[in-house]
Amino acid sequence: MPAYPLPSSREDTVIQRVLVRHGISHDKIMLLADGIRTAVARLMPGTPREAGRPGFHH
Repeated sequence: MPAYPLPSSREDTVIQRVLVRHGISHDKIMLLADGIRTAVARLMPGTPREAGRPGFHH
């Protein structure tokens, strides 16, 4: 999803824009909304991160 910064007077705010095609089912919209809520909750300051989770290594 593209992100758009606002003018200098509101540069601390970023807008996410979602374009949804006509005819998409309510179930898919709810899955998208749930995914966005989950992502935002993980990105909020003060949210504890999972410790000890290994990443990819060569």
